[in-house]
This record gives sequence, structure tokens and C-alpha cells, in this order.
Amino acid sequence: VWLLDKSSAVIFSALGLRRDSREALTTEELRMVFAEATHAGIIEEHEHKVIAGVVRLADRPVREVMTPRTDVDRISADASEEEVREVLVSSPHTRIPVFGENGDDIIGVVQSRDIVAAQLAGKKLDLRELMRRAEIVPDQLDAMDALEILRSSDVPMLLVHDEYGHFEGIVTPNDLLAAIAGEFASDQAQGSAPNIITLEDGSMLVSGAMAADAMAEALCIDLPEDRDYATAAGHVLHVLRHLPEEGESFVDQGWRFEVVDMDGRKIDKLRVRLAEKASKKPPVEGL
Repeated sequence: VWLLDKSSAVIFSALGLRRDSREALTTEELRMVFAEATHAGIIEEHEHKVIAGVVRLADRPVREVMTPRTDVDRISADASEEEVREVLVSSPHTRIPVFGENGDDIIGVVQSRDIVAAQLAGKKLDLRELMRRAEIVPDQLDAMDALEILRSSDVPMLLVHDEYGHFEGIVTPNDLLAAIAGEFASDQAQGSAPNIITLEDGSMLVSGAMAADAMAEALCIDLPEDRDYATAAGHVLHVLRHLPEEGESFVDQGWRFEVVDMDGRKIDKLRVRLAEKASKKPPVEGL
């Protein structure tokens, strides 16, 4: 709500309009005003991208913006000091989820500075004592509501669970910012490839983990409003209705999607290119 109000303030100011600051603007109202401002040509390109990102965020559940569990660094609550040091060195993150009985049993979040402070003080390392409680949210929670919870949380990290109580991933302010403005180079793991790469032949190599709406925006395609998937890989499964094999392809909205790399049962990489138009046979002379 706070972010929507800030965005609406920018648009109303650009349009030369006034509104009661005590009245919160709904997502639909913001979308209508944004469309009018865009049509009037009074929003700068950089403002357009940010505000458009906010509007898109307002329509998305946290499962579409979270860092999935497969990409979450974790550490055991019973880890030795050597294991803790290894995690701190290998992870680019300053806050790391702590698990209990198994890797999906997240019981808290520990900050690297608290670990370092304890070690410098000569204290015995006890992650259960150092960790802090993180809020648990359902995977269908609106991303805007997640932002409100993050603003009031002791730890800027939310644990996302599905309807069965299974750990699905985490949401941080960086995840929400990336959903609005795109990922920053500094946020990508060293040596990791971007989600989409344009190849020399004009086709694109797309990560299966790329956000579905980001892929849709890049390709100018439409996705079902009631979709139950959040990634490019999910879109492939939605269309094919089965787990594909490497080399399998399909055409959707003028694009050919080809599965070029499978990591076990996970769709890792796609090659996307414009679909070939059906060639017309030349007319036969004399007919």
C-alpha cells in the first residue's frame, strides 16, 4: 500500500492533479491513472519502467517473486565452527536461514555479523542462540502485503510455505526490488549467467528459473491471469502438460520454445526463437 501510494503521488504530480493523501489508491485506480499518464506522454522512460514494475508487483503472489528453496543457502543449527566458516565464505548473503532436523525445517535466520561478533568475543558458537525468528507467509500472499510485513519485521526475510506447510523459499527486500526494477549485477552470484542471453543467431537462451512475467515482457506474450506457475519452466510444463525431454519444442504466440538442457527432472535452459512462418508453395506454371 505504501509503495502504491508513493507511485500514485508521482503520477498525480505529473498530471497536475491533487488527491486526498488520507485516501489510499487501489491497484486498479493506479493502473487507470498510470495508463492515462502514459498516453499523455508525461512520464519519463525511467519513471515508466519503475511505476510499471510497481503495478505488476501489485498483481503477483510472493511465490512469483521469491527466491526458490533450491537457490536458498542454509546452515544446520548444529553445524561446527568450521562448517559455519565455510558457509560464510561461500555465500554472498549476510543473512542465512538455519535449519533443524532437515534442510526444509527452517527454524530461524542468523546474521553473519552476529556470528563474527560472537567469534571475536571468544564465545562458543551457538546458532540457536544467535538466530532470529523470521515470519512465515503463505505462497499466495500478495507481494504488496509481503512488503508491508517486511517493513515491520525484525529480520528482513520472510519464509514462504505452501498450503501444506512445506518450505518453498524466501522473500527479501531485494527480491521485491528485483521484481520492480530488474536484477542488479551485484545481486547475481559470481560466475552465474543472466536469466536471458541473446545468441548470435538472434535466438535467446532462457533460464528455466526466470520469472514467468519477466519472460513474457521480454517476448511480448500474454500469460494466463489465473496461472499457477511462476517461472519460464512452469510455462513450459503448463503448455506441454508433461515433463519434457531435451530437444522437445513447441510454438506459442509466434515463438518456438525448445528445451535444450534438463537438470534431472528440472527444466534448466530453453532456447527461444521466432517461429518459422509456414512456407507457401510457389504456384505451378500453367495452372
